Amino acid sequence: MIDIALLGTGGTLPLPGRFLSSVLLRHGGNLILLDCGEGTQVSLRKLGWGLKDIGHILITHFHADHIAGLPGLLLTVGNSGRTAEEPLTIFGPRGLQRVVDCLRVIAPVLPFPIHCIEWDGCSTVDWQINGLRISTCKAEHDMFTMAYRFDLPRLPEFQPQRAKELGIPVTFWKTLQKGEAITFDGKTITPDAVLGPPRPGLSFGFVTDSRPRRTFHSFFQNVDLLITEATYGDNADQQKAIDNKHMTFAEAADMGIKASARRLWFTHFSPALPNPDYFRRNAESIFPEVVLGQEHMAITLNFRS
Repeated sequence: MIDIALLGTGGTLPLPGRFLSSVLLRHGGNLILLDCGEGTQVSLRKLGWGLKDIGHILITHFHADHIAGLPGLLLTVGNSGRTAEEPLTIFGPRGLQRVVDCLRVIAPVLPFPIHCIEWDGCSTVDWQINGLRISTCKAEHDMFTMAYRFDLPRLPEFQPQRAKELGIPVTFWKTLQKGEAITFDGKTITPDAVLGPPRPGLSFGFVTDSRPRRTFHSFFQNVDLLITEATYGDNADQQKAIDNKHMTFAEAADMGIKASARRLWFTHFSPALPNPDYFRRNAESIFPEVVLGQEHMAITLNFRS
């Protein structure tokens, strides 16, 4: 399963009761942080999922409201007992190492190493964290920005009766369940001999600070949850959204429909939008079950039966 929580839903600057846009993902004991604006560590403490176990931080782009909270968070993690044997990996657009180095001028000494991985927007990304596959897609903003997709595959169901009929010892079953072939009595048995049909896995998408793009429709196709920016609620702000490279509620909802997302959450609301619920109908007329994000809203994605 995958646990996902909104740490903040604001864009540009924090408001009383609204932290800056950030998401925390938990899978198999690993915590993955998406963006780290000012005050993110405060919201992390309020959520209560922990800080020390954050092993990866994924940055969408280098505007301050998405990365300025990094030095403080690193210092807090350093004071939580993390050691040199527990590295932290930061993944983001090209130029990440330079940005992290500059931010660390005020956090120069940490008890753990930091590894930076940069995406140039061209090469194919095939990166995994404990079986969770991460892929990226270029967004459309006024600086180089990345969208993220997470996929957790699910192996076909193991069929013990078929294994018994083939005379396969129980000691080999776990290997076959993992999708690996075995050899016994001079015979090679492949997993398909004892596994059922393919089963759908879990998927999650995150995009913020971007205009809607056709490539998103295929990139996020059929995700179990899509969290997308929806900076402007009013359809009358369409030109403002175009000029500032953001989305309106209607545009974000349309993207969710075209991507066939099973669930759609909005985030990254403009500070000029103190009550996003006022414009809910602009989204619901397109994606009826849209959810307007709130601080510390969480969900657990489970494999479908």
